Amino acid sequence: MRKSVKLAVVATATVAMAGTGIAYAAWVATGTGSAYTKATTAQALSTVDVSAQAAGQLYPGATGDVIVKLHNPNQYPVVITSISGSGPITASGGIGTCSVTGVTFTDQAGSWAVAAGGDTAVTLAGAAHMSNASDDGCQGALFTIPVTLTGSSNAS
Repeated sequence: MRKSVKLAVVATATVAMAGTGIAYAAWVATGTGSAYTKATTAQALSTVDVSAQAAGQLYPGATGDVIVKLHNPNQYPVVITSISGSGPITASGGIGTCSVTGVTFTDQAGSWAVAAGGDTAVTLAGAAHMSNASDDGCQGALFTIPVTLTGSSNAS
């Protein structure tokens, strides 16, 4: 048996050395090149009409809530950090002439997250005010408040 054990050990060692020789015989290759990706282009944030959800809260001397539905058409989430009035406030549907609305908007700062390709409804408590200068025909009117949205991508 000793002879067969020696033969087995020699055979195993020979096979192991042959395998090692094959591994060392393989060529190693490296190289360089370029990979590519491209950034998307940001699309403008906007609002969605939610006028049907507005509650009648304003009257001369009072403040009321403002409802805005934020829309993000981008492929990534955004956080809106400010909502600012950006133009004249108009009225429609009052009981008469409402050329002097007396309505003002208080700019808002905060943090409103909007999902990629999504909408988020926000109620801005007490953001609108109606002065005593409002026309009597403004009763029952719906006020449209142009706003500017400022935000950025919500990098995680």
